[in-house]
Amino acid sequence: MEGMFKDVELSKNILSSYSAHLSGLENAPKLNATPISSSSRKVDMEVQVLTTGYWPVHAQYPDLIVPQVLLEKREEFDTYYKSKYQGRRIVWQNGLGNCIVRASFPKINGPRELNVSLCQALVLLCFNLDGEEEEIKLDIGQIMKQTGISDRGEAERVLQSLSMGREGTQVLSRIDIDSTSIGHSDKSPSDTPLSMSTSTPRKKHKTLRKAVSDSDLFAFNSDFNSNQRRIRITNIQMKETTNDRKKTHESVILDRLHLIDAAIVRIMKARKTMTHRDLSGEVMNQLKFPAKGVDVKKRIESLIEREYMERVEGDSSRYNYLA
Repeated sequence: MEGMFKDVELSKNILSSYSAHLSGLENAPKLNATPISSSSRKVDMEVQVLTTGYWPVHAQYPDLIVPQVLLEKREEFDTYYKSKYQGRRIVWQNGLGNCIVRASFPKINGPRELNVSLCQALVLLCFNLDGEEEEIKLDIGQIMKQTGISDRGEAERVLQSLSMGREGTQVLSRIDIDSTSIGHSDKSPSDTPLSMSTSTPRKKHKTLRKAVSDSDLFAFNSDFNSNQRRIRITNIQMKETTNDRKKTHESVILDRLHLIDAAIVRIMKARKTMTHRDLSGEVMNQLKFPAKGVDVKKRIESLIEREYMERVEGDSSRYNYLA
């Protein structure tokens, strides 16, 4: 938890200095300024830099087809961050991105701001008419291809949240092809025998099908109406299975092992020689997550095998750093 709070504060400082950096570029003389494309100025982007190992693991969706205007913003931040923090690497977490999308609807005066996830935003962009008169209708396969969402389950959850969510959030409409077919009887009215008894037919209550089939079509909901200026559309969360929890736990453990190794090497490089007790205590103080002495001892053994350090001859409780 301490590492998470530290990341939040550090991200605020990084974003503040980055904003000042961009302001300096815009106000600098043209000969010395780094060019900023006009399209990227139309989009504001905020970045939170998170440390691997402090936060839960989320799906990254590396194949997403991100709009060029957002890619330019990412490249600008990447260049700034690498120049300020050399040796660090940024991996963009697409699954955690949020967007504010401005949308106009025929039955609403003025645009509305949709607070959605990055995946939801990419799906909405598929239905951006851009002056076209014909209505765009797409099935889930076409949407996955245009957005780069390779996970069928995630694509279904996104479409369900945009078309079958609570009232006031259904900005897309689903055309259920399976339910539009009408059955016809082969018998004509004259073939039906007369009967003195009459019965009232039972009304079948049709339940709305939530699952998305390959034949379903999705379109922009022109009948959408809402009094809210900003509408938050939450995505449907995937239920975590036991196997998913196991994978997450294993990934966190692996990340933490690397952090323990780094702490040990950093301390030994500075001290050159230390006793096991002092080294373990120093490592435990530097780590931002709970660790046991047994974990530190195992990592020390691993580093000895990889010849980062060695035991002092005649004193097995003391270690030397190997340059």
